[in-house]
Amino acid sequence: MNLSRRVIETPPYLFHLIDAKRKAAQEKGIDVISLGIGDPDRPTPGFVLDLMDQEMRDPRNHVYPSYKGEPDFCTLVAEWFSDRFGVTLDPEAEIMATIGAKDAVSHLPFAFLDPGDLGLATDPGYPVYQTAIRFAGAEVVHIPLFEQRGFLPDLDAIDPKVADKAKIIFVNYPNNPTSAVADEGFFQKLVAFARRHHLVILSDNAYSEVYFEEEDRPISIMKIDGAKETAVEIHSFSKTFNMTGWRIGFVTGGKELINAFLTLKSNFDSGVFMAVQRAAARALKHPDAAGFHQQRTALFKERRDRIARSLKDAGFRFQLPRASYYFWVRIPDSYASAVAFAADLLEKAGLVVTPGVGYGPSGEGWFRISMTTPDHRIDEAMERLEKFVKEQL
Repeated sequence: MNLSRRVIETPPYLFHLIDAKRKAAQEKGIDVISLGIGDPDRPTPGFVLDLMDQEMRDPRNHVYPSYKGEPDFCTLVAEWFSDRFGVTLDPEAEIMATIGAKDAVSHLPFAFLDPGDLGLATDPGYPVYQTAIRFAGAEVVHIPLFEQRGFLPDLDAIDPKVADKAKIIFVNYPNNPTSAVADEGFFQKLVAFARRHHLVILSDNAYSEVYFEEEDRPISIMKIDGAKETAVEIHSFSKTFNMTGWRIGFVTGGKELINAFLTLKSNFDSGVFMAVQRAAARALKHPDAAGFHQQRTALFKERRDRIARSLKDAGFRFQLPRASYYFWVRIPDSYASAVAFAADLLEKAGLVVTPGVGYGPSGEGWFRISMTTPDHRIDEAMERLEKFVKEQL
C-alpha cells in the first residue's frame, strides 16, 4: 500500500497522542487525572438543548444545507457580532458557517496557498496551523512568541523578504496555549503589516468569550479599518456554549475572501446540519445566554485562582491567565525538555499535561495546564503536583 507523503511525513496529532498515553497509563492501573485537553467538563446548557430539540423536529432542517450557511444563521450571527464587537457585517457576503473552528483552520490555507509558498504561523500555537500550511504544500515559517513581549509576535523582526513571499499569517488571540490577549493597537499594526506585504491574516478568535476581567475582554480584528480586505476571523461555539461535540463555527471577512473559502469548501463537504446551525445561532441571542456566560466565567476564574495558588506554592513560574482555559508554565530547571517532564509527571503522579514543544519549537521549556477538569479532580491534581515537586525536585 502506498501512502501519500502528507500522511507519511505528518507526526501523530498532539492531542490524539496525549489521549493514547493517558489510556496506556490507565491500563497499567494508574489513576490518571488529565489536565491536557481543553474540552469543557460542564454540559451544554439546557436552553441550547431545548433549542436543538425544536430544530431537530422541524422537517425543513433534514435536507442538504446551504454550502455557505443558512440565511437566518448568518443574520443572527451578524446581529450578535454587532452587539458584541460593534462591527457591522453583511450576512449575505461576509459570514460563512463552518464545521467547527478546526474545519476553518485546517481548510483556509488551501484557499490562499500554492505548493512552494510560505505561510507564517505564531509559535507556540495550535498545532493545526502548521499542519494545514504543510498539507497545502507550503512551507511553515515560525514566528516566535516571547514572554517578555506578552506573547505577541514582533512583526518588525520578520524579514521583509520572507513576509513578501508569504501568503498568509496565522494569529490567535486570546491565545492557545499562552492565554495572552491582544489589544486594538496590536491588531492595527498587524493589519498594516499584512496590507504592506499582501498577506491574508487568519485570525483565530475561538476563545473570544472566555476571559476573566472586563479590561481583558477580547476584541475582533474586524474592528480595524481595512481588516475585511485582508483578514478572515474564525469563531467557534465549542468554547462559547460548551458545544465541542456539535461541530459548529463560522468565519467572517470581506466578500472576496469569503467567496474564496466558499469555492473551496463547497467542493469538500455539504455544509453544517441545519438544525445545529439554527440552534447555535438562536443561542447567541437567547435571554439565558448572558447568565450562562457569567456563571461560566465565575467557575473558571475560581479554578484559575486556585490553580495559580498551587503553582506558586510549588515554585513554578507562570503568568496569570487573562483569557482562555490554559496556564502556560515553565518546566522545572532540573528537566532538559518538556516531554521528559510531562512523561515523568504521568508515570509518577498520574497527571497529564501538554508538553509545550507540541505547539512549536518556541514551546520547548514550557507545559500547558487546562482548567477543563471537574473541581474535585483539579484539587487532587494540584495536591499530586505539589507532592511530586517535593519528592522529585
